Amino acid sequence: MSFPVSRHAWIAAAALCAGALLGGCVVQDTKPQPKLQATVATAEIPEAQLLDVGIRILGTGIPKELENNAAELEKKRLYPDVRKTEARFLANGLRDTLAGSGQWGAVRVIPDSVQFVDVLVSGDIVESNGARLKLDIAVHDSAGRKWLAKRYEGEADISSYHDAASTRARDPFANLFVNIANDILAAREKLAATDRVAIRQITELKFAQDLAPDKFNGYLQTDKKGITHIQRLPAADDPMLLRVRKIRERDSSLIDTVSDQYAGFSEQVGDAYNGWRRDSYTEVLAEEKLKNQARTRTILGAAAVLGSIFAPGVCGSDNYSCRRAESIGRTAAAVGGVYAVLSGLKKSAEAKNHTASLKELSASLDADVKGQVVEVEGRTLKLTGTAEQQYVEWRKTLHEIYGEETGVAAGVPATAPQSSPAPAAVAPTPEAAPASGPGAGAAAASSAPAAPALPASGPS
Repeated sequence: MSFPVSRHAWIAAAALCAGALLGGCVVQDTKPQPKLQATVATAEIPEAQLLDVGIRILGTGIPKELENNAAELEKKRLYPDVRKTEARFLANGLRDTLAGSGQWGAVRVIPDSVQFVDVLVSGDIVESNGARLKLDIAVHDSAGRKWLAKRYEGEADISSYHDAASTRARDPFANLFVNIANDILAAREKLAATDRVAIRQITELKFAQDLAPDKFNGYLQTDKKGITHIQRLPAADDPMLLRVRKIRERDSSLIDTVSDQYAGFSEQVGDAYNGWRRDSYTEVLAEEKLKNQARTRTILGAAAVLGSIFAPGVCGSDNYSCRRAESIGRTAAAVGGVYAVLSGLKKSAEAKNHTASLKELSASLDADVKGQVVEVEGRTLKLTGTAEQQYVEWRKTLHEIYGEETGVAAGVPATAPQSSPAPAAVAPTPEAAPASGPGAGAAAASSAPAAPALPASGPS
């Protein structure tokens, strides 16, 4: 008769032990990841096909309805000031990866109002907490083709978190940047050579149209699918075109300066931000582990208490020893269950402390990165939002310069980013990429025999 009692006691003890084991094994140790490298150019790319890339500052990913809801932001572990820093820092990390591959012309981090670029990369931060990074990335070319739109996810490489030097040597999410860079390259490789040349020409003509729409209207046409084609080209020695190129060189110089300042900003905040990511990584994993332990201990503890109360007796009424042992077992199970519940509640409190620590870390980072100011062309730019406004003012100045040099009334500068065209399949031309690729359909128009080609040495 004692065997059933012993079995009940063994089950209660096993339940409590299982709770402890489950609580301690929820989060597995993360191993260092293989270090991926972006595909590097093995041959010189012809100048006429060397495409420039502009990477816009990433969106913070903070929903507008939560912007003023501090409690909800904290619950979701969203820190607006940290996200603003990340929007620049991560864009610059992608820039470094693309530039290091040698596959592109100028690769710049640009304000939103910069529109005239061969290949435009934009995106939003979906999740970033030091342990995981998720980015939504979209890529279009100046002809309006959609190269890709994809969500990229990556786990932090813990080998980069060993110390500050390790983090500076290789970004914890370098593999994610490599995957993006290689996908952009794969999209470019689907384009025919004539399409790549046309992209550069379209970019230049769009810039010219923005400066002087009356003079440069009629050179480009956009079809119903949102794809821009070249109808004809100006003469290579067209004086208006030569003046546009000089203006564009000045514009490119300022964009280079702004991009360099974004790079300097990233370098300046690098240690503070990487320290936040490293600490946040530890905090996030600890918080998740504690929450899982709390949940497991609370559930199993409550089950043990309920089991001790409602479990049917197995001893006969005349077996005093058996009933006494059973009572002791029930009491032990109840005490153990209550302990497990209290332990779970304690773990939940510890998790809240880690969340508070994350908030303190973000506030510390914010204090380190505010107030970045630079001088460009005698103008003061603040990279915490004013760079965009200053570039808009600069575009107005360029229009004024063009009007002064040509005596022709300049157009109104475009100040809002162009909307991205909806993805559409384009019928291939004899020399175009397959319809499934990002580029198809511009080759025929861009190689029209009656129109003189723009010189390959034009500004990129």
